[in-house]
Amino acid sequence: MFPKLKQALRLFKEQIQYGNFAYQYHFLPIQKNKVVVSSYYGRGYSDNPKAIVAELLNQGLDIVWLVQNGEEKTLPAGVRHVPYGSKQALRELATAKIWLDNCRQKFSPPKRRSQIYIQTWHGPYALKKVEKDAEEQLPISYVKRAKKDARKCNYMLSGSAFCDAMYTDTFWFQGEVLPIGTPRCDVFFQDNAAIHQRVAQFFQTEATTRFVTYAPTFRTDGDATVYLQDFTEVQQALQHKYGGTWKVLLRLHPNVAELAKDINYGENVLNATAYPDMQELLAASDLLITDYSSSMFDMMIAEKKVMLYAPDLASYLKNERALYFDLKKLPFPLSETQADLVSQITQFDETNYKQQLQHFKQQFGQHETGTASARIANQIKNWTK
Repeated sequence: MFPKLKQALRLFKEQIQYGNFAYQYHFLPIQKNKVVVSSYYGRGYSDNPKAIVAELLNQGLDIVWLVQNGEEKTLPAGVRHVPYGSKQALRELATAKIWLDNCRQKFSPPKRRSQIYIQTWHGPYALKKVEKDAEEQLPISYVKRAKKDARKCNYMLSGSAFCDAMYTDTFWFQGEVLPIGTPRCDVFFQDNAAIHQRVAQFFQTEATTRFVTYAPTFRTDGDATVYLQDFTEVQQALQHKYGGTWKVLLRLHPNVAELAKDINYGENVLNATAYPDMQELLAASDLLITDYSSSMFDMMIAEKKVMLYAPDLASYLKNERALYFDLKKLPFPLSETQADLVSQITQFDETNYKQQLQHFKQQFGQHETGTASARIANQIKNWTK
């Protein structure tokens, strides 16, 4: 009894800390032209909210972005920044017509009936099981917050029939799923020459440089020894197979970003962990190497090459979260050793790969058309008139 009571009191204190009972702001009027945005609990201009807000700039809206300290420098002109987790943030949320987020809301006041909460989530598909499908592995405080968030949420944006079903069956969500695509993936339907140039300039490489992004996901124990450490053979194989000068953009997951300082970089291996926009790295790259990151599906939407390097596959499946897909049945070549990875590059069959991508997209019902940002932005403008 006492452990349950202690747990209930701890959760209650968290709700007070996060402003979940801040009803005093309900005496303030809702400002119909205000949109309050958060991405990854206070990160700056990023992910699906970035793509949507880019379509809302210069439209007479009061756009407020809740940011952690230092992230405000990423925001464009026309967006107000307010400290994430502050009393001012509570006030902004309480008086906004639109809430826009890509994660479960942690810090927020009670939502009013006339407010509209749009949840974009952060991926066109999911590899690792989430929410109800992973409830026993998730912290109790997160599960409680997720269920409460689901009750507040009016709309979720979906990039695939797979996500349509996942949001309805797994997210405790009873609102409306909008099958319009993934805003952050609209960039893959555009000319990315300017993005490639911007990335090349950022890393001070030649404009003709070809990039491979290596983006492994995190392990719960923070172990980085399973990551690919030596890229010499990979780089040589790519240059022999495709020609040109190739460089590696090494991007660690935000949960283990501090490990980036311990990696040996060089002229051909560049630290991209702090680069502000993962989508730009993917748009500038010809190849993604990852293990269990859902970024593989973003590159699939771009119809670019993806290769999986998972040397700890057996232990990951045993010790980490279960997966929705069998890695060996995905359309991406899978290697468990560096030698196999180099061989996969050398023997890569572009025609067969494209056929497998199309089969996967048809099987799981892709919604992407490159117009998701504009479509939801137009709807927001209608709601804020």
